[in-house]
Amino acid sequence: MWVNNLGAFVGRAVPVLGWIILARDVSLISFRTINNYNLIVRSEDKIW
Repeated sequence: MWVNNLGAFVGRAVPVLGWIILARDVSLISFRTINNYNLIVRSEDKIW
């Protein structure tokens, strides 16, 4: 939705950016955790 006030635009954009950053962080942490786990364990205990 178009806004005439810069403050209203920033107020609407900040929560969306926060959700995007949170989703990126969760996916990155999950991927790295699984990857490191798979490097440590035996082949029959690997995930994926």
